[in-house]
Amino acid sequence: MTDRRTVAAGVLVLAAVTVVVGSFRTTYEMIFHGYGPDRSVATTLWVVQSDTPVTGQDDEVAYYAAGTPVVLSAALLVLAAVLLFRDKGRALALTGAGALAGIVVYYVTQVLHERTIRESWPGGGESFEYTFRAGTYLLVAGAVAGLVGAVLAQQRKPREHLEEEAAVVVHQLDADDDTPPFGIERQQEPQ
Repeated sequence: MTDRRTVAAGVLVLAAVTVVVGSFRTTYEMIFHGYGPDRSVATTLWVVQSDTPVTGQDDEVAYYAAGTPVVLSAALLVLAAVLLFRDKGRALALTGAGALAGIVVYYVTQVLHERTIRESWPGGGESFEYTFRAGTYLLVAGAVAGLVGAVLAQQRKPREHLEEEAAVVVHQLDADDDTPPFGIERQQEPQ
């Protein structure tokens, strides 16, 4: 029988790898339609890549640069997975998974909020198209896997069963009323 903690450690490591890979993949892409040729901006958790750079650089720092917190949370998950084999790390698994889920929810919420704001602008002929890419899906899948791994990690070590030889054995000789537990009271003769 496979121990749930072993499965939990594997799921935590898988979650960590998934989110680190997802942080380097394109999370969303904006395409600006309108004035002149269409412009596109692709974003990871680390950098923004544009087909028409504004400042002359090819890459800029991401708007919501969450790469470092995601990698730190992934490191917590890996450390928790290692400590699970020593019967520790359950709290660390919850901390890492909770932090990772919070960062991912924050990031996706910020992107959706930005899209809502841009769509509410009076465009004057310019429109925006937002598309979530593989990085976002990897981040969400990794965060969910991290939470599942943290829940699985909460299993305590199974108690060791007493061997038959070490177990306490009570033998009953006759009926229960033979001898009281504190012996038979002696009656004293009157003097």
